[in-house]
Formats: sequence, C-alpha cells, structure tokens
Amino acid sequence: MRKGFPAFLLALAASAAVPLGAAAQSVGLAGRAGMFGLGGEVNVDFGRHLGLRGGVGAVPLNVTGTLSNVDFEMQPPSALGNIGADVYPFGGHFRLSGGLLFKHDISMSATVKSTIDINSHTYTAAQAGTISGTMAWSSTAPYGTLGWSGRGKGFGAFFDMGAAFLGEPTLTLTSNGAAYQSSAQFRSDLAAEQAKDQNDAARYLKVLPLISFGIRWGI
Repeated sequence: MRKGFPAFLLALAASAAVPLGAAAQSVGLAGRAGMFGLGGEVNVDFGRHLGLRGGVGAVPLNVTGTLSNVDFEMQPPSALGNIGADVYPFGGHFRLSGGLLFKHDISMSATVKSTIDINSHTYTAAQAGTISGTMAWSSTAPYGTLGWSGRGKGFGAFFDMGAAFLGEPTLTLTSNGAAYQSSAQFRSDLAAEQAKDQNDAARYLKVLPLISFGIRWGI
C-alpha cells in the first residue's frame, strides 16, 4: 500500500471540521467487510450527486490444507487500500463508484510429504523440499462498483458489488529442496511448471470480483 494513502484518509476526515467554500455536505465513517478486506473507510459527499471515498482493509486469513501428499498454505494480501469517487445519478442512495485498488502480492508454499510430480517427473520430499511461490500484479488496479448506501447524518448500511481489473500476474516459483541446487532437470521442470501455472493465472486471475458491505455513521 502506498505511503500517501493514510494521508488521503486524514484529509478526508479533516474536511469534516474545516469548511472550504463548496465544502463537504456530509462526512461518513464506516466499518466494512468483503473483498476490500475487514477494515474501515471514510466518505465525503459534495452535494447530492458526488462524493469521494477511501478505505483500508486487512485480510486476516491464511488458507491451509493438504492435497495429494502436499501440505500447502496461501497467504492473501495482508492489506488492501482503495481511493475512488462515488456518483449518485438520481441524488438518492444508489451509487456508481470507481477508483484505484492498492494491494500486496499473494504468497504460497507447498511442502512435499512423500513424492510430487513436476512437469511429468516424480520427485521425493527430500528432492523437492518446500516449493514457494509469489503471485505479483501491478501495484494498482482500477475498479468499478455499483451499490446502495445510507447518506446524511446518523447510522446507515451500505453494499457495493463490482470488479477490480488486475491485469496479468507474474508467478515466481522457488524450492529449498536438494534437487533445486543439484539438478538442472529439476530446475527446468520447475520453470516449465511455473510457465504453465502463470499461463493459467493470466487466463483466470485478471479480474477480481468485489463485494463490500458495512455500517456507516454520518457526521
């Protein structure tokens, strides 16, 4: 997440107390959950039809399991941030939103318990060791959502759904097994597996579906 992002949130919050001519008509503080992470956001409405919104969310979840004699773990981005604009075309609660999503990369590891096939060749646990991977996207991604939100002062709920357009990821695989250091065949097989998996990721992981919901307090 970029260093300037928290400063943006502080600027939004400060606008609640510092009127600036055509200043904010309302400011909302919200707690949220969903694909933006578990966290909070600040929104500022300028009239009935336009607002600005930014938020930060953590993803406090690691996915672990065992599949085909391999113990695996996936660590999603530890934090997500977003900055965007809200347009209320009818001046009510329905809104169209767009902006930028700031994110970290996904880390993965797979520990071989007995044997594993890599590029159609079989390797033992000692040879393969723990295979680690990182899935990296561009540091920012545009997103668009549509939804409904409470407005004005007091408590209200909100819900948004849409997608972030991540682009093609880059996958990197490494191993701490003995064969990674001693076997050119193993390194070649791991590179082939990396290329295959990255091709699949480029086909299926370009777009991130987004759902976000929470409670807002207007001040």
